[in-house]
Amino acid sequence: MAMDSSTTDHLVSPAQVWRHLSTDLPVHVIRLLAQLAAHLGLTEAEEERAQLARKETRDALSAAAQQDPA
Repeated sequence: MAMDSSTTDHLVSPAQVWRHLSTDLPVHVIRLLAQLAAHLGLTEAEEERAQLARKETRDALSAAAQQDPA
C-alpha cells in the first residue's frame, strides 16, 4: 500500500504525540507496558523451565537406554 505524499511529509515523533496526550492516557500506557513486561518475563521463565524439563527427560531416557541395551 503506497503512502500519500502529504502523510510522509509530516512525520511526527513519538515525543510530540506523548506531549499532547491527556494526563490519564500516559498513566494507562505505562501500566499496560508494565503488564506486557511482566507477561514477557513470565513467558521466558516458563520457556526456560520447559527446556530444562525436556533436557532432564532426554538425559533420563539416554541413561536408561545405556543401562538397558536390549
